[in-house]
Amino acid sequence: MQGALIFMTSFGLYYSMLTASDDAKIARSMGLAVIMFANLFLVHVNSSENDSVLLSIKNLAKDKVMLIVNISAVMLILIMLYSPISNFLKLAPLTLSQLATALLFAAVSVLWYELVKFMNRISNKKTKTI
Repeated sequence: MQGALIFMTSFGLYYSMLTASDDAKIARSMGLAVIMFANLFLVHVNSSENDSVLLSIKNLAKDKVMLIVNISAVMLILIMLYSPISNFLKLAPLTLSQLATALLFAAVSVLWYELVKFMNRISNKKTKTI
C-alpha cells in the first residue's frame, strides 16, 4: 500500500508538471525527487511499528550508519539534479520551491502511515485494558 501511494504521488506530480509546464526534464526531476525523498521517509516511518516517526528519527539520529545513508541520499539527489550528470540523465535543476514541493509530496505520500500506527496504538491500549 505504501509503495503504491508513493508511485501514485510521484506519477501524479510528474504528470501535472508535464501538463502544466510542458517541460519533461522538470517533470522527471520532480517525480524522481519524490521517489527518493519518500524512500528516506519510509525508512524512518517503518523503523518501528509502534513508535511515532519523531521518536524513530530521534532514535535513528544516534545511528551513524543511518546518518550516513540520509546524508548520502540527499547528496545523491543534489548531484543528480545540479551537476552535469543531470544532462546525461535528462533531468533539470529544480528551483527551491519545486524541491520543497517534491519534499512535501514525498512526506505526505509516506506520513499517512503515522495515522495507521496511531490507531494501532490506541487499539492496543484498549485491548490491554480489557
